[in-house]
Amino acid sequence: MRSPRTPNQALRHLLAEAGWSGAQLARRVNALGAERGTPLHYDRSTVAHWLAGSRPRPPVPALVAEALTRRLGRPVPLQDTGLLDTRQPGHGAGAPPGEGSAVERLDRIMRDTDRRSLALVGAYSLAALTIPTGPPTAEEGRPAAIAAPVSVGPAHVSSARELLTVFSRSDIVFGAGSVREPLRQYLSTTLLPWLRSDMKPAVRRDLFTVAAQLTYLCAFAHFDMNRHAAAQRLYLTSVDLAREAGDAIGCALALRGLSLQAHELGHRTEADQLAEHAVQTGARHAPPHQQAFLLGQLAVAQAARGDRRHTRHLLAAERRLEQSSDGASAVGAFHAGSLALQRAAVAKSQGEHRRAARELSLSLRHRPVDERRSRALGLAELAETQLAAGHLEQACRTWHDFLDILPTIRSARTDDRLRALTSAIRPNATNPSAAALLGRARHTRLQSRRTGPLE
Repeated sequence: MRSPRTPNQALRHLLAEAGWSGAQLARRVNALGAERGTPLHYDRSTVAHWLAGSRPRPPVPALVAEALTRRLGRPVPLQDTGLLDTRQPGHGAGAPPGEGSAVERLDRIMRDTDRRSLALVGAYSLAALTIPTGPPTAEEGRPAAIAAPVSVGPAHVSSARELLTVFSRSDIVFGAGSVREPLRQYLSTTLLPWLRSDMKPAVRRDLFTVAAQLTYLCAFAHFDMNRHAAAQRLYLTSVDLAREAGDAIGCALALRGLSLQAHELGHRTEADQLAEHAVQTGARHAPPHQQAFLLGQLAVAQAARGDRRHTRHLLAAERRLEQSSDGASAVGAFHAGSLALQRAAVAKSQGEHRRAARELSLSLRHRPVDERRSRALGLAELAETQLAAGHLEQACRTWHDFLDILPTIRSARTDDRLRALTSAIRPNATNPSAAALLGRARHTRLQSRRTGPLE
């Protein structure tokens, strides 16, 4: 940190308006760091240094601005915190994430999500979840074309679709740790130059449609790696690309992704609003399995808020899935196992652990064996539900099944489940089954450390 001698009166005034102590701000910044996958350990002494004039490196100023935004219920621009140091690379550089065409925003986040500049992505922002309304139009924000070394045509669109299938399949089988960086590189080095090129309107529409899907998949990969700020920006960019293609289904899928992320982060109201917006935007245009995909998320989001309309939407999702001959697609895939998982989430939100366990077991029976990450997450959820219902021995057996799969995938979310397993089972360490499970979990963690980082 650099420490200019000028006290930060702007931050002091914001703290007073928020009614926060330095320790309270530090706790909120730490929580937001965890939310974006960046563990932080600040305390009141750190905030005292900021108030005295020191300026932390990215992404901390953005996290402070987001913490104060949520507390005050109004946008707090980054520059208003007094923590912005324009002398440091990346501080205040470039346009804000929401400005410019969709292609410009995709280019910016591809550069920001490079390993060397990941800190510039900023914070997961509730204020950024304000989505444009109205039908998508293929002429929105059309960027100026540039001269390209090759003429972009249908063959390029077909190539992008093939890569979408490959990346999607790899993510499903091996987890996002194996696909996030190759996908980001493909978007940066291959797809972005195509999107900037001159092309026929029909080709442009098709290319932007598949670009929105690839960006959606890249967003989900960041979500799976707990990089929530980057995931959010990519989901929002996917919405914008789909709008420029006039693709209502693509818009709806990205909105549904934003809803899932908000739900997982505990932002129940925003998750519900986004899920409803997704259904209104794309359900009538989507094939039956993707209608179920959208309606099921809306049911989960509503149940989490105690909204009884969730029953109607869950039944509608079931009917749509019954009408579907094939639930497969590179994005927005949905099948009986997926629906049972959503029924389990609804049951759990209502405190019905036995029903949740039955639905989770059904989900696993319907889940294809090669959907490894989803199987691992489902097994962990089932084990936690069985333990909550008082079935220790059964939960231990299910957790062993989870540990069987874990070494074959690279996913921050499954690693989180491994840590949760240890915490949940430790109070039962005197039980022989629990002791054996803890020993195996410890060995699995050690093996994971020896094999290196996820990416």
